[in-house]
Amino acid sequence: MDFANWVFWLIVLPGVSIMSIICGHILKGSHRRIVAQYLLLTLNLMLLSTVSLQTLGIFLFVTILAYIGCLVVQQSGNTLKTLFLWIIVPILLTPLAYYKYADFISSEILNRQWNTFKDLIIPIGISFYTFQVIAFCIDTLKRNQQVPSFIEYMNFCSFFPQIVAGPIERKDSLLPQMSAWNCKLSSNSLAEGIPYIILGLFFKLALADNLAQSMHIGYTGNNAFQVWANNIAFGFRIYFDFAGYGLSAYGVAKCLGVNITLNFLSPYTTCNVTEFWRKWHISLTLWFRDYIYFSLGGSRTRFWWFNIIFMFLISGVWHGAGWNFIIWGGLAGFTMVIHRIFRNSGKSLPGIIGWLMTFGIMMFIWMFFYETDMSIVARNFNTITNIDNYNAEDYIGILNENKVRGACMLIFVSLSFVILALEYLSKKIYEHPYAIFLSPRACVVLILLISMFHSEQPTQFIYFAF
Repeated sequence: MDFANWVFWLIVLPGVSIMSIICGHILKGSHRRIVAQYLLLTLNLMLLSTVSLQTLGIFLFVTILAYIGCLVVQQSGNTLKTLFLWIIVPILLTPLAYYKYADFISSEILNRQWNTFKDLIIPIGISFYTFQVIAFCIDTLKRNQQVPSFIEYMNFCSFFPQIVAGPIERKDSLLPQMSAWNCKLSSNSLAEGIPYIILGLFFKLALADNLAQSMHIGYTGNNAFQVWANNIAFGFRIYFDFAGYGLSAYGVAKCLGVNITLNFLSPYTTCNVTEFWRKWHISLTLWFRDYIYFSLGGSRTRFWWFNIIFMFLISGVWHGAGWNFIIWGGLAGFTMVIHRIFRNSGKSLPGIIGWLMTFGIMMFIWMFFYETDMSIVARNFNTITNIDNYNAEDYIGILNENKVRGACMLIFVSLSFVILALEYLSKKIYEHPYAIFLSPRACVVLILLISMFHSEQPTQFIYFAF
């Protein structure tokens, strides 16, 4: 759901208020919980339908098909369950493959161009709820667990704060909360959740959107400083955009009395790439680790390095249909392998050196994420690896080329570093990277900053494209 869009709040606030009145003041006893769950499902599906009826239809196809399949085979033996998983998982992935990869496969691999594929629009959230449903099937059948009631299952799959951009929740974590949910809101839950929503909107509206406007996408010049400036601006933008959604989703869920995964934990303050990926999009990283990396044997095999690189290649493909995403995933996996070898040798780097290397590595590989044109990617790579492209005139040229955009980038990149410093300080003092932003006084400051820096050209959350 688009927390930065007033239409979302125009639907959610009255919807939750009506549910709270019905379940908190009108209904009593055992009926309250079941009515609350049906009302929640209605709100979930209503919000999904506001995106498009096609989006709702694909979601219902994936979720209902998986549920019926699990229900049919739940009393079968392990062999039949395993066979079913081998069949159902590719079927569940078919809509995702069609909408997200058909054009890439036809044009780039088969060298054929079909306008039907080229005009496809990726349904919002399809990558996230598909992975969540697949994990549900695997966890239920592999552990010989009972299939829950249909209403509990559907709320687990469609819970509106996290359906379209994560976190990708697991059955053991979210399903029991959906089973027990009775729409009994409390002042404590609201007081705990609202600051996260404010922080998430600050990250998105005041930082990510302005950083997006400051970038020079498609840059083909020979100014290495400009390429690095774009890389750093995008590196911060994607963090504040992704984390902004995750914090808002966490806050909305908290307001409803539900605990979901806090998907980002200040990854840019880490001192090695392994720790970075443990703090970056945590639920997706754990999904790839548990269902791909461990399935290949994890670190228990001689070819652990292949397992890591393969896992990140799949992650690259998940993020987008393009060679740039595959290269991005391969580079991320390669740096993980290098760090694992270095760590296993018993060596370590001083904290500041480790942080600088990690930050620099991540800003370098983001270049392969935001530029989808491989000719531009190759040119930018050559630009920043040629020592002749680093000189004082080029450094000053960043501002001279477009003074407004250059000043905007300087301001918001500088502010981004300030936020990182506060996150680091918050971890040291409170053992939570965002605690320092959640006090009432801090929230007032964040609201003022949002009103001051709210971009006149807001952008959609980046994850909506995945």
